[in-house]
Amino acid sequence: MRQQEAAKEKPRRALEMASQERAQLGLWKRGNRYSSDPVPLNLHGDAAPNTTRPPRLAAAPPSRRRHHGRARALLPSFPFPHASIPSPKPHSHIAAATRPEAPNAASGSSSNPASNRLRRLIAREDLAEAARLVERSAASRGGRGEAPDVYLCTKLIRNLCRRGRTSDAARVLRAAEGAGAPVDVFAYNTLVAGYCRYGQLDAARRLIAAMPVPPDAYTYTPLIRGLCDRGRVGDAVSLLDDMLRRGCQPNVFTYTVLLEAVCKNSGFGQAMTVLDEMRAKGCTPNIVTYNVIINGICREGRVDDAREFLNRLSSYGFQPDTVSYTTVLKGLCAAKRWEDVEELFA
Repeated sequence: MRQQEAAKEKPRRALEMASQERAQLGLWKRGNRYSSDPVPLNLHGDAAPNTTRPPRLAAAPPSRRRHHGRARALLPSFPFPHASIPSPKPHSHIAAATRPEAPNAASGSSSNPASNRLRRLIAREDLAEAARLVERSAASRGGRGEAPDVYLCTKLIRNLCRRGRTSDAARVLRAAEGAGAPVDVFAYNTLVAGYCRYGQLDAARRLIAAMPVPPDAYTYTPLIRGLCDRGRVGDAVSLLDDMLRRGCQPNVFTYTVLLEAVCKNSGFGQAMTVLDEMRAKGCTPNIVTYNVIINGICREGRVDDAREFLNRLSSYGFQPDTVSYTTVLKGLCAAKRWEDVEELFA
């Protein structure tokens, strides 16, 4: 009895960890699966509640009901999340690209009256007036006085992008540049992520090419994901090459996004080539990366290879989590291998 309770408790703990990881990587709940697509916004600009109802499953044939019932008794009480990532929290790419809060912004004190007013406008969500204030500040500076606060400008850009107002966000960025503010990579990353979130990939690519500061992995990852989501894997690979030429090293999120797309479009074999390249570049995969590989193997119906890969995870320094197990379980159930389902839970 205690062994059965322990077996149920382990997947539940793993589920909590997987949920946190999905949140970090920008996956939104859609019915009974997870998606990297943005959550639709309501009229107030907030994430609309999820009203998608999970699909109803057809009843099993009488000859299979005994096996289905036995498998159902073994399965823990959690959904089968899609073994997917990510791409670069609230509005994942934007959060990943935003700097920690500046000391002056946290305390609410500044010697610049314009910055104090800008902070109040952002707090009241009067974004239109805040954008006009930045533009007026840039126009009236004339080489004298203080430039707009970069942290506050970045925060304003982020909030505008969250509401789909990317053109206004771009004007704020140009005004900050024109005023001589020390615009850094965080501000550019925020606008790139906003462009990608709303499918404006060409605008994102032009912005990256024109950046006067060196880009980082968080600059490129949203654009790579946007290309992959639209089936443009070749363009994503070319962008990765351009990223390397500019001396920007991809991180684990960048490679995992690309791996997921390669698994879907070219198969597990080609994805393993990308995984080898990832390791050769000194980038260590994480459990989400390996879950993407397991999902790609199961998608091809190679459940025995998926089980073998699952068993090898410990040799890579990782323990399987809930996503790892449920992905293999889905593959076994799809193949109607109920005895193997029982064995996996043994």
